[in-house]
Amino acid sequence: MKYLLAIIAVEALTQLICKAEIFDTPREWLSRCSFFERLLSCGYCVSVWSALFVIVLLMFWNYTQWFILLLVLHRISNVLHDVYGVLLQAKINLILRRK
Repeated sequence: MKYLLAIIAVEALTQLICKAEIFDTPREWLSRCSFFERLLSCGYCVSVWSALFVIVLLMFWNYTQWFILLLVLHRISNVLHDVYGVLLQAKINLILRRK
């Protein structure tokens, strides 16, 4: 179970680093260096480094599980939000077709 949580945490961390608005400024600052610019433009590349970070967190599970769980909850809530959006749009389309 711990490793499943780690996989979800890596995916969440990768998405945060690559796409979250709150990280726009650090991404812009790091992108001044061509290595980081290329790295941050590739989700697969970022996921390798995110995985390394999560592995380090797993080594200290008793002290860092809260952070991994935070990332997991963040990602699951985003997925549920997306599912809700799809279901809501399907419902709206169904109502419009009935009229």
